[in-house]
Amino acid sequence: MEDWFYFIGWILSVATVVGNGFIVLLIAKRTRLRSSSNWLVLSLALADFGVGVSLFPSGYLCGKIACNMRVYMASFWFFTHSSVTNLCTLTWDRYIAIVHPFKYITCMTARRPGIAIALAWSIPLAISLSLALGMYATSSPTAWKILRLTGVSAFDISACVLLFYLISRLLFVARRKAQEMSVIRRNDLFIELRNPSSVECISTCRPKKPKTKLFLTTIVTFFLGCHAVINSFVLYMTISSDISNFSLFSAILVLMLVINSAVNPLVYAFLKQDIKRELKLLVCGEKERN
Repeated sequence: MEDWFYFIGWILSVATVVGNGFIVLLIAKRTRLRSSSNWLVLSLALADFGVGVSLFPSGYLCGKIACNMRVYMASFWFFTHSSVTNLCTLTWDRYIAIVHPFKYITCMTARRPGIAIALAWSIPLAISLSLALGMYATSSPTAWKILRLTGVSAFDISACVLLFYLISRLLFVARRKAQEMSVIRRNDLFIELRNPSSVECISTCRPKKPKTKLFLTTIVTFFLGCHAVINSFVLYMTISSDISNFSLFSAILVLMLVINSAVNPLVYAFLKQDIKRELKLLVCGEKERN
């Protein structure tokens, strides 16, 4: 089992590091991508980059040289939790922008993305430090199980509930706005048939069709699927006394974590329109026009 586990794990880790590292550089270099929402995407990509580095590359180094496993585990959970909090921050930002657009315009100042990003990194840091201190304070297996339940499972389950609520509300509002646009288009057609001279005014005054954040829906849905499996395994390994499948469950858990971070750059590249456009310009060799 070890051979296929390390083979798949290394491939996924390299893909995670390369893909998310590329997204970080692309957003940092391209001036057109420097928007408030894209700074949140950059922060998420940076956290996913850390997930790719902290799993197999760091684990390999710890196997070759003397390594403090408590520090390694704390750093591992720091990056995985940072990925979760940054996704929550990005989803909350898009939720406010779509559900409460006027509030978003007034509240989203130049400093707000930086504050949100700092908070998204501070919470995992506090949790990881508490886990590290707890592991140093006791070597009791029962105490370590409690640490896993409170510092890992409770955190992940709370984040999953929040993300499920936000994405459900976002999709509900997007559907309602689409229905409103359908009514507006029917009214416009009726007016055009009654008064052809008003066609030009209608075409210029018509509100824009709201864009559903397909990239965010895809990322959150995939995240929820992966973490449903992850939390099931964590809870089982924490509560159950049967350790016969412990190695298999641990391997699947680690692979699910890295798969979740490896998929995100592909979603940005294919479903996020501004990043997709910049990639096309980059591939086609066109010069950036500032």
